[in-house]
Amino acid sequence: MTQEERQIHYHTVTLGALVREGDATAEITQQREDGTTETVTLHVPAGLPGERVTIAVEEPPAPPARKRRRRWKPRPPRVWITEIHEASPLRVQARCPVFGTCGGCQLQHMKYEAQTEWKREVVGQLLREVGGFENPPLLPTVPCDNPWNYRNHMRFSVYGEGKPGLTERHTRRLLPIVECPIAHPQINRALSIVAQHHNPRPQVLMRYGTATGQMILQPEQPPEVALELLAAGIDVRTETIEEKLAGQVFRIRPSSFFQTNTAQAEKMAQMVLDGLLTHDDYREDPRRLTVVDAYCGVGTFALLLSRHFGRVIAIEESASAIKDARWNLRETTNVDIMQGKVEDLLPKLAAELDGFVIDPPRAGCQPSVLEALIQHPVARIVYVSCDPSTQARDLHILCNQHATYRLRSVQPLDMFPQTAHIESVAVLERAL
Repeated sequence: MTQEERQIHYHTVTLGALVREGDATAEITQQREDGTTETVTLHVPAGLPGERVTIAVEEPPAPPARKRRRRWKPRPPRVWITEIHEASPLRVQARCPVFGTCGGCQLQHMKYEAQTEWKREVVGQLLREVGGFENPPLLPTVPCDNPWNYRNHMRFSVYGEGKPGLTERHTRRLLPIVECPIAHPQINRALSIVAQHHNPRPQVLMRYGTATGQMILQPEQPPEVALELLAAGIDVRTETIEEKLAGQVFRIRPSSFFQTNTAQAEKMAQMVLDGLLTHDDYREDPRRLTVVDAYCGVGTFALLLSRHFGRVIAIEESASAIKDARWNLRETTNVDIMQGKVEDLLPKLAAELDGFVIDPPRAGCQPSVLEALIQHPVARIVYVSCDPSTQARDLHILCNQHATYRLRSVQPLDMFPQTAHIESVAVLERAL
């Protein structure tokens, strides 16, 4: 396809603020089919506010009318920077050769200190605009001590020739790679070996225990590849691995959720404990209290909480995670593990609770969960979130719409350096 057929246009622009997804914005003027003009805002990957750049804009080809679905909508244009005329002082050289094309990272071109400050600003803006908090008690982002090679879990898609790779942003095209700068060095070492061989579709999964040196690698590798991995010092497992967090050993299956940044997960675990244990109601004798670990996964918070509180109720829907949680909590006598949806089980338990730890999926809390916490207030809630927008929405309901709780603090935690993902830990206490 020629450049004319691809409809690529070039514009020299000054980039605006970063959007939530980590792209810079750019305004261009384009002509409509009727001859009039309109101003369009584009999202520009790998750009920074204030930079003067030339961007290429490729309009996606429309499918033939006979192939269009009834609700077909045109895809947004593909945009990339072709030349930087005036660079931002925040710009650094990205480490990855496919940065800006790969969909995994968004911020490798930005100084790390600026990344953490931007993430704090995003959380603050959402707390004000969505949460309704005029002056939210927002703390500085807790940085990652090493913002590279931190990921202990990677899924590599396998393309036609049997080679592992990552997905190009906004497409299903695969980019073959042999190293990822945010993946743990042992994962990169294993990837460089696996990439030399043919792999079955659809993907290769690797999870590494940073404290134990054990690695899950699926699918199971042929004997000759397994020998190469062993010679490289990689302790490969196919079913489960063990990992340590806050001095405790956890068993993890491939399908179970466990934080992908072990070093930051250690900090998060301490934040959760501090968030509950610093409350006056808990200081005298927390052993008489009952707390819930909702969406408990493999039992990470539940095990840590069991060392301090009299009773812990751990709730999880995933059968695989429940299986791991039962093994991880096998030596505890004060944890009740319940399998099911939090929105189904919590309303039946809320009246007997003293504290609540919740780490919901990206969608946040279901209305029935919030209603239960409003109808039966607890002394403290620690709300761990991987999406500050849904967290801000839920905090608005709990603290402003119903005023059942006061927001004590919100702590952004950079669990995913070089990306636009933001983790945050909010502490709420019952209003008097």
